[in-house]
Amino acid sequence: MAELKRNVAIIFGGKSAEHEVSIRSAIAIYNNIDRDLFDTSLIYIDRDGLWSLISGENIGNPEKSLAEKCTFLPWEENSMISEKIDIYFPVLHGPNGEDGRIQGIFEMAGVPFSGAGSLSSNLAMDKVVSRILFEQAGLSIAKYKVFIENAPDIIINEVESSFGYPCFIKPCALGSSVGITKATNRNELLKGVNEAFKYDIKIIIEEEIVGMEYEISVKGNDDPVSSRAGSFIPSRDFYDYDDKYNLGKTEFQIPAELPIEKENELRKYALTAYKALFLNGFSRVDFFIEERTGQIIINEINTIPGFTEISMFPKLWITDGLPFSSLITEIIELGFEHSEKISSRLTRPE
Repeated sequence: MAELKRNVAIIFGGKSAEHEVSIRSAIAIYNNIDRDLFDTSLIYIDRDGLWSLISGENIGNPEKSLAEKCTFLPWEENSMISEKIDIYFPVLHGPNGEDGRIQGIFEMAGVPFSGAGSLSSNLAMDKVVSRILFEQAGLSIAKYKVFIENAPDIIINEVESSFGYPCFIKPCALGSSVGITKATNRNELLKGVNEAFKYDIKIIIEEEIVGMEYEISVKGNDDPVSSRAGSFIPSRDFYDYDDKYNLGKTEFQIPAELPIEKENELRKYALTAYKALFLNGFSRVDFFIEERTGQIIINEINTIPGFTEISMFPKLWITDGLPFSSLITEIIELGFEHSEKISSRLTRPE
């Protein structure tokens, strides 16, 4: 008797500024998931936060779906999902998806899901907290300042007295380079600060690191493994949102052109960073190698990295000989494994 296929609910869209990227990632997963192993349900969250179950034919333009939109969650009684969901696969980039909120809902409901748990997701999303933990783990970071108030005089004074220009201004908890700007003078600094505060109530300003950027994919629970390193040369001044998703002019080096000793060091540091944030499932770890000193400086970890056909996370595993479909299967299986481990824990003394 053939084994019954398990149903995977891909959750995508969301209220964050990375809504469109999420749709692209969901399309890639939907098109590449192994249909001999899994059935799929598609849960779309619109920009207002309303949920709907849509068909595959509408995945590329879910707003055109005529499906009923709901505010209740899909595992509630009388939800819009009539079939049984075995595991949830969130590809909700940015706030409300990558920051631990939806993961906390899964955990409270006691349902399996792919990717990092709520605490780890929140730690990784916060550029300040993650840097503190990276330093504790012995990793080098760029000099930075944190601001929770748009006070121009204070910001100018602290930045110029600490590291000066050029510098980068970033929302504290956002991805896909949304809201990030580079400043080479005071006017650009204040303009960038205004832009970053549109997306977050806390921003980070950090020194520019002159050197190549490298990315490593990591997957696993208790015994994670790292991929080869990849690098890229942006077509613009830095790797911004348009360069990542719209222009298609970035030059990729996969694997990166690095001495094997340096690449192995990067891979070791990627696993150190992954463990420092108590991660499981999968992530992409981003580093700089400083041009002048050769020092490795960690930039950030993405717990739900881009999953599009051109995204670095799947490309790195494909280079290692793992097809896209098999990668998706592994991530789903890691989600089941982690869920079983969590559910085996006692909730009260024996």
